[in-house]
Order: sequence, then structure tokens, then C-alpha cells
Amino acid sequence: MAEGEANSGKAAEPSPKPAEPPKQDYIHVRARRGQATDSHSLAERARREKISERMKILQDLVPGCNKVIGKALVLDEIINYIQSLQRQV
Repeated sequence: MAEGEANSGKAAEPSPKPAEPPKQDYIHVRARRGQATDSHSLAERARREKISERMKILQDLVPGCNKVIGKALVLDEIINYIQSLQRQV
């Protein structure tokens, strides 16, 4: 009797497959460097992008503010500009 015929007449598989780990309810995603995967990191990124967009709007409204580099210095320029406008009123 051949090996394949011993198991209820079915042909035997050529080689057994390695055992797979048990399936899980979630999919593990490996992000590239600098790319977030969890919801907290994604929400934080969205918050930072929103702040950057608002900073850009303010920079466009204040004359000479586009030449300044750094958020702290940009905010200083915006504050100075608004204070000068308040003094004119």
C-alpha cells in the first residue's frame, strides 16, 4: 500500500505547510518612518496641520510676516502688528 492510499483514498500533499499563527481580530500595519498608524497620532497630525494652515493665513494677513522664519517669531510679528493697529484706533 502506498503512503497516499492509506488516508481514505486521498492523495497525500507533497509537503506539509508550516503552521501559521492564529488569526487575530485586527490587522497589524507597519508604517513607514514618519507615518502614523494609530488614531491618536493621526488626530495629532491633523491638529498640527490645522494649526499650520491657520498660521499661514495669519502670515498672509500681516505685512512682512512671510519673511520671518519660525512660529514663535511669526506670532511675535502678528502680535506687534495687532498692537500697532489697536494704538491707531
